[in-house]
Amino acid sequence: MPSLEIIDLNGPVHYADYGGDGSPLVLVHGLGGSHLNWLHVAHRLAERHRVVAVDLAGFGLTPPAGRKSTVHANQRLLDDFIGAISPDEPVGLIGNSMGGLVSILQAAAHPAGVSALILVNPALPLADAGAVNVFTMQRLFVPLIPGVGEAAMSRYYARATPEQQLETTLAAVTANPADLPTHGRELNLEMIRLRKQMEWAVPSFLQASRSIAGVLVRRKAFRKTLAAIECPVLLIHGEADSIVSPASAEWAIEQRPDWRLELLPGVGHVPQLEAPELFGELVEDFLRARQ
Repeated sequence: MPSLEIIDLNGPVHYADYGGDGSPLVLVHGLGGSHLNWLHVAHRLAERHRVVAVDLAGFGLTPPAGRKSTVHANQRLLDDFIGAISPDEPVGLIGNSMGGLVSILQAAAHPAGVSALILVNPALPLADAGAVNVFTMQRLFVPLIPGVGEAAMSRYYARATPEQQLETTLAAVTANPADLPTHGRELNLEMIRLRKQMEWAVPSFLQASRSIAGVLVRRKAFRKTLAAIECPVLLIHGEADSIVSPASAEWAIEQRPDWRLELLPGVGHVPQLEAPELFGELVEDFLRARQ
């Protein structure tokens, strides 16, 4: 297991330190996620890199502590985190879903500080409305409605058991939940149990959801953000993802044809969990070519 650490960045920030002596890699989780999202791949990556997985403000074990949980606020927190753990060397960023969007914002805002960017089913502008499932409607679109979102999310968190929450989430974000490795399941259940006791969990989720939508609906500005990224980029995307359609990944490649796209058949929204061996191979191949 990694070492769990806390750093003060205008409030506590929790992160998992997997060690390693190579170039630094920072792993950034998605909406509702935590450092546990990288449990199945981080140790392999640490064989060649210094690997840390951060909990963004309002997620995992990191409280807002007076900070916002929007993607822009968490991009600034990520920038502070990078400056603290790697002050003299640019980092490789690996971001999944919302963490991919935060990583996009970071690479665009501070290109000199990011050596390579690996986007894993990142949050991107909607390109295929037909691919949006009920879970996505409930978790991403309903929260956007003032009042309704608060009531719906609070009711869900109050009524669903940790086991039900985990199974519902896995069924939505993976193509074949039964094929997932069982290692780490109890850790994720424990995280859900802890977050049920955190009064800031639901407000942080809602604030982040609304901020994601606010960024992605502004396509012209988002294109400029993509254009500002200078480092090499690998985009890994599961073809069976019904939360962020593969069509959105292809749209991103149309904007940046110099990026490398890897579409994974039979894989959903979290390739690092669903296909950890293939994920590790793709990441290492990409990073090795950059050295």
